[in-house]
Amino acid sequence: MKKHIAMLCAVLLTALAAFAPGAAAAGPALTATEAYCIIDADTGLVLAQQNMNEELHPASITKVMTLGLACEKAQGKWDNVKLTVSHEDVYSLAGTDSSHIALQEGEEVPLTDALYATMMASANDGANLLAEYFGGGSIEGGVAAMNAQAKEMGLEHTHFANPHGISDEDHYTSCYDMAQILRWALEQPGFEDVFTRSEMYTMQPTNVQPVTRYFSQQDKMRIGSSRYHISSILGSKIGYTNTARYSYACLAEQDGVRLICVTMQSELSTDKYNDVRTLLDYAFSTFTNDVELPGGSVTAPLSVAGGGESLGTVTVSDPGVWLLLADGLSAKDVTVSLELPETYVLGTEPEVYAVYTIRGGTKQESTSVRVKACLLYTSPSPRD
Repeated sequence: MKKHIAMLCAVLLTALAAFAPGAAAAGPALTATEAYCIIDADTGLVLAQQNMNEELHPASITKVMTLGLACEKAQGKWDNVKLTVSHEDVYSLAGTDSSHIALQEGEEVPLTDALYATMMASANDGANLLAEYFGGGSIEGGVAAMNAQAKEMGLEHTHFANPHGISDEDHYTSCYDMAQILRWALEQPGFEDVFTRSEMYTMQPTNVQPVTRYFSQQDKMRIGSSRYHISSILGSKIGYTNTARYSYACLAEQDGVRLICVTMQSELSTDKYNDVRTLLDYAFSTFTNDVELPGGSVTAPLSVAGGGESLGTVTVSDPGVWLLLADGLSAKDVTVSLELPETYVLGTEPEVYAVYTIRGGTKQESTSVRVKACLLYTSPSPRD
């Protein structure tokens, strides 16, 4: 009997992941900002970077992961979800001089309010509350979930010690890792709405707090009347501690191109503003070449097993992808290969990938992206 497997072609942009770059460097050289990373928000492809794998203190851009996990757990079902503030949410911040919205032990806070307070007011007590929400009832559990998510994403330069970003020796990330965390978070239901909100948010009185609270986003680059305003920035999270200095993560869009830009350890706030402008101006003027690479350029056989027996082989093919390339680069500057396991066991998720590698020279980072490859069909089993 011949065995066939229907075409399984998981060509999902959400499955893309960028690798670390080679020796070639591209993009502006910054002196007042220690590290940066710019990626294509659609594919995760690294476009330009400086010290992007350096492990640094992130400050409040930590909350991108916290908010992402809260949105993942809620799955867009925020209505009628209330969180109760614990003793630890409030008193673990004692003596830290941290940003907060004066939550009180026993206060019942709607999930929606906690999300916007954490994002817009950068409330550390709100971040604690969210960590308990997705961490099984404890901040410690929330931090464990944050580290588990980073590990699942294959991020090698990130470890969280808290959900808010207060500096700690064991709390660090890199610009590359944070860019990929933001890209993942943007895929979670409702996160982009929270991340990009510019209008003031009103939090109504609660069971123990009779005062109405108001939150407004704090990034001057998103305030139209500010001299630092950058119209392409859709959403952003800012961070600062004495140790971390100024950190920044944003989603920006211009002429249909969506970019994620992360900067870390800018010495002054004005350095952050000026350097982010430099980076976005460079990226939007350089990466205008959206190139389609059709699928089927490489194929390879893969052994198939099931029930402890060999079932034949399956053909694997690259699925094709659109890549954002620098001006002057084209499809001929991209190579394609397949990354396969020794055997594909039926009933499991096949770990098969097409790897697209850009040879960018001085025009673009020489990086790769992995895309779920296509399983096309099996040949007859050796038993047939």
